[in-house]
Amino acid sequence: MSRFYLPSGYFDFDAAMQLGRPFTIIIGGRGSGKTYGALDWCIRNKVKFAFMRRTQRQLDIINKPEFSPLKPLTRNTGQLYTTKPLASGLAAFYEAELDEDGETVISWPEPIGITLALSTVSNLRGFDASDIDVLLYDEFIPEKSDRPLKHEEDAIFNCYETLNRNRELDGRPPLRLVMMANANDQASPVLVKLGLVQRLDRMAAKGVELWQDPQRGLAVILLSESPISDAKTDTALYRLTAGTEFAEMALDNSFSYEDRGNIGSRPLDEYRPVCGIGGLTIYKHKSNREIFVSGHRRGSPPVYGTGETELLRWRQAYGWLWRDLMDDRVVFEDFAVQVVFRQYLGA
Repeated sequence: MSRFYLPSGYFDFDAAMQLGRPFTIIIGGRGSGKTYGALDWCIRNKVKFAFMRRTQRQLDIINKPEFSPLKPLTRNTGQLYTTKPLASGLAAFYEAELDEDGETVISWPEPIGITLALSTVSNLRGFDASDIDVLLYDEFIPEKSDRPLKHEEDAIFNCYETLNRNRELDGRPPLRLVMMANANDQASPVLVKLGLVQRLDRMAAKGVELWQDPQRGLAVILLSESPISDAKTDTALYRLTAGTEFAEMALDNSFSYEDRGNIGSRPLDEYRPVCGIGGLTIYKHKSNREIFVSGHRRGSPPVYGTGETELLRWRQAYGWLWRDLMDDRVVFEDFAVQVVFRQYLGA
């Protein structure tokens, strides 16, 4: 068993935090203990936290006592917790107890953490978060059925800036951001923005559970040996869904929903550059209709930026690339290139 699992088989959040990185990404199978471990670590260590979900709708649900992410901790420790609204789009977790009438009441006036929604956190700029030391972003990779958020990756970074403020300039440690999710989609906006798509591909292929980038203060944990996931293969749902993409995502921590077709290398001498978009270059074969998309640039084709206006101009000028993609004539240098190209094209 690797360093990231407790004797019970659940994820050992303490081991992740001992890495000491300001930014930690944890991707693991469903029910492997990511959320529980994160909340338990914060409470045990008396670290005030912000618990964030993608949308306000998701947050409104977990702010209800019956759906609280702290409910499993109460079941295991006996300590009660309650949630109290603070403002529109903002609530707080408190330690609680039962009064003489059996009603749940706050037992300590200081909150142990607050709840946020990424979709509405921009409305909260200016509030004092100086006592929050850890931002827990749960389920940061959206499920296939979730609606995309506009500029989602930038919203995450803006949220971090809102909470972190100038604490580093004041000599304090940076806010720690921990992002947790199941392996729903490697093309998650934040993974693409951070350039981690290809890295995760390599980690999954080699069974590597930890990769770190000290320069960026980043640790990526991909839980591929979870004993809990192994045990769940013999439960009702996963016997029913054995061999499906759902089971591979939920148990094997595999990004199995993704289209990985038409990936391969090509000799660039046989192609001419058509255009560049961001860090990609689109080439057309000199004697047939094949398109090759690469992260390497040759020649001096017209190059477009990745802002909204530039993307619109590029899509208008090269709309035929969509037809070629649908006609299966586009080959990609690697999976990361495919993911970025499809996002630029709006596919």
